[in-house]
Amino acid sequence: MPAGGWAVASEVSGLRDGSDDARGGGAPGAARPAAPPRAGTGTSNASSGLPPNIVLIGFMGTGKTAVARCLASRLGRRFVDTDAMIEARCGRTIARIFADEGEAAFRGLEAAAVAEAGAMGGAVIATGGGVPLRAQNMRHLRRRGVIVALTASPRAILARVGAAGDRPLLGADPEAAVRRLLAERGAAYRDADLVIDTSGASAEEVADMVLTFMGDRVVRVDLGDRGYDVRIGRAVYPRLDGHLRGAGVAGRLVLLTHPRLDARYGRPLAEALRASGRDVVTVKVPPSETSKSLRVAARVYDALVDAQLDRDATLLALGGGVAGDLGGFVAATFLRGIRWVGLPTTLLAQVDAAIGGKTAVDHPRGKNLIGAVHQPALVVADIDTLASLPRRQFRSGMAEVIKTAVIGAPELFEFLEGNVRDVLARRPGALVSTIERCAAYKARVVASDEREAGGRIVLNYGHTIGHGIEAAAGYRGLTHGEAIAVGMTLEARLAVRLGVCDAGLLERQTALLERAGLPVRLAGFRAARPRGVSAILGAMTHDKKARAGRLRFVLPVSLGRTAVHDDVPPVLLEEVLADA
Repeated sequence: MPAGGWAVASEVSGLRDGSDDARGGGAPGAARPAAPPRAGTGTSNASSGLPPNIVLIGFMGTGKTAVARCLASRLGRRFVDTDAMIEARCGRTIARIFADEGEAAFRGLEAAAVAEAGAMGGAVIATGGGVPLRAQNMRHLRRRGVIVALTASPRAILARVGAAGDRPLLGADPEAAVRRLLAERGAAYRDADLVIDTSGASAEEVADMVLTFMGDRVVRVDLGDRGYDVRIGRAVYPRLDGHLRGAGVAGRLVLLTHPRLDARYGRPLAEALRASGRDVVTVKVPPSETSKSLRVAARVYDALVDAQLDRDATLLALGGGVAGDLGGFVAATFLRGIRWVGLPTTLLAQVDAAIGGKTAVDHPRGKNLIGAVHQPALVVADIDTLASLPRRQFRSGMAEVIKTAVIGAPELFEFLEGNVRDVLARRPGALVSTIERCAAYKARVVASDEREAGGRIVLNYGHTIGHGIEAAAGYRGLTHGEAIAVGMTLEARLAVRLGVCDAGLLERQTALLERAGLPVRLAGFRAARPRGVSAILGAMTHDKKARAGRLRFVLPVSLGRTAVHDDVPPVLLEEVLADA
């Protein structure tokens, strides 16, 4: 996979179809690499049950209509052509509208057609070549759509459009016009989830590429007979019953979530599961960290007993880290253990917390002190749920993403340095790529050290200090990710002061954290500071990572390399904390 995302370069023979974008036939142009895509934002389609639209943009002659018809036929979806919509309403061809009213009038008609098409769900939409030139058009299409840009060489385009008698923009010198327009529109076409060069591909072959991209990404956590899949994609919840059956989940279901998520995702999900013949019981808990307690766990046990659930039941944990930790802990301990499925709805949970089977509730003297390792049967990361995630919570999840990049995925770190803006904009291609890389790294670590006997401790980078900050603040005033971002910064400073790594790594990490909107100091978090350095140090002594009273730190050596140290001088630790 290219570091920049999901671009595909075609290397097979010419686009063949009788549609308007492909008419003229001719020899295909030479294949060339497609530009790395930048994926688009969109609101959640999960609650409506409709899959996202597939929207094809690109220059004339790149095959938009041919590929769209092929995709619509294969998927059983409605085919929509915005140019055809305009012609049907005006009773004239596009060329006639241009001749009678000019390009400006046509672009107004086009914008109205795009807005209508973009409001649909589950359609395959072919658009005119100039559609991406208006930002408002792209906003309408991104709202419910995955954007696929088709490109081709000027030679291939001219071979397909023929004499261009019905292509008013090409004028008297079609080749010069094609080259000029491609140059003018190139940036707009590249602003897509997926870019495919169709110069040497048939419509069927391009459709195959689109369907491969649209499919879920699956990461396997290889733990033998306790292994499971992490499924990452868009509009996965409407297909959840099939994935549950594939994971061997056949009994009654209990959906653990909190009220807001229940209204947005839980109820439609429960209704869809019941329509498939499932018996679903919903249990709601408050969304805050205070729900991770033995008191709230006891309330959930009561609900499960009242529902007369047996050991064949499966708990679905719908939410962020709180729902996953609490739900997994309840599943591990109810009736000595029932199955559970993670349905993470936050970035932090999708890249980290939902994977690995570590479940826990908090104790007043420390975070996650009471828990069990209990692997899920399945994890489903539907990125549509991230559209409703508050901005601060989304940025909080970026701390775990950057942590993963530093400790074990240098290529992800470099990807983020060039694409963090796209990830923060929640563009699907960038999101799926980021989540998949994080999940793959976490899966490898978990498979090699399921119960943190050795290597899995690497995942605690930033957490020794971060958890101390959270506990000292009473889990108020800053998010988990914000605490971990500060923890990573301070632990990297420890590494530099100890000579474990050079200052360049600290500078790059600090710059990336700040670009992600994360703090690198405690300044500004008043709720986290009044109890001071001594309170943070006291909380750190109760951390699970301590051994024989000695704090253990995962310190960076270089990108992708870490070392565990239990020899950090207390005076140095106090100095670094005080500086923050």
